Amino acid sequence: MSAPDPGSAPATASSSSSSSGETRAHRLLKQAALLWAQENGYPAAGCEIALPNSRYRADVAACRLERPAPRQRRAGPSAVFECKQARPDFLQDSRPEAASLARLTRLHRRRERLERLIGAHYPHLRRGESLFPEYDRTAVTDIAHEGHRKLIAEIRTLEAAVFGRTKFERLVRYRCANFFYLVIRPGILEPAEIPLDWGLLAPDAAAFDAALRSPAEVPALALLREPRFVDAPESHALDLLHRLAVSGTRRLNRESGLTPSRPGNENGEKNTRTQQG
Repeated sequence: MSAPDPGSAPATASSSSSSSGETRAHRLLKQAALLWAQENGYPAAGCEIALPNSRYRADVAACRLERPAPRQRRAGPSAVFECKQARPDFLQDSRPEAASLARLTRLHRRRERLERLIGAHYPHLRRGESLFPEYDRTAVTDIAHEGHRKLIAEIRTLEAAVFGRTKFERLVRYRCANFFYLVIRPGILEPAEIPLDWGLLAPDAAAFDAALRSPAEVPALALLREPRFVDAPESHALDLLHRLAVSGTRRLNRESGLTPSRPGNENGEKNTRTQQG
């Protein structure tokens, strides 16, 4: 699979891929997320996008355009992808205490076991959304299972303590998008460690290592856990769609050597083409 360039120069596996110090591994995860978004119904996607209603910038953001009726268009579901190449990258953004994280991991495993049992007893609740049946979500809320409700409440309480006032918690609380995904290097995290509302994407370990040695290749991502839908305002999706368009326009200007004058320029300067060496 060929690699689209998200805006920085190619680099080897051991070097940084941009002047900001981005590693080849992190850049590769961004490229993989960019491809996954487009291959899964998000035709508008970009890297390093400032998010609406927050001060944060997403590694990758994407948005759909819906057609509810003939000649009608509106901003559709939006998604945010955060890429983590190493476990410390995740811990830096979450700052969890070891004991709390261990307990949270146990609670998530209990939730997964309970949802599998409920799914076995109520197969009509299985959504069939995941590539792997063991990670498929069950619409437990459709039957108001009391044990599951209490377990989710306990998880959310503990997550508020572990992830509260962190990037992961804030992006969801600010409703910056409808779906949130962590894109990780294989083996650095377990699905049970991921915040409740976030989905999990990861490449095959061997394919990722091979891609690190071959800058022209990007490994495919596997969906290991579905995200939970966040009811973000349509205005946020429209804002994100605008930011994606602006980001794409600026990149096209750079690639074309264009320097547009600012709107309202008193001198009425026209767009110019920079000197090419």
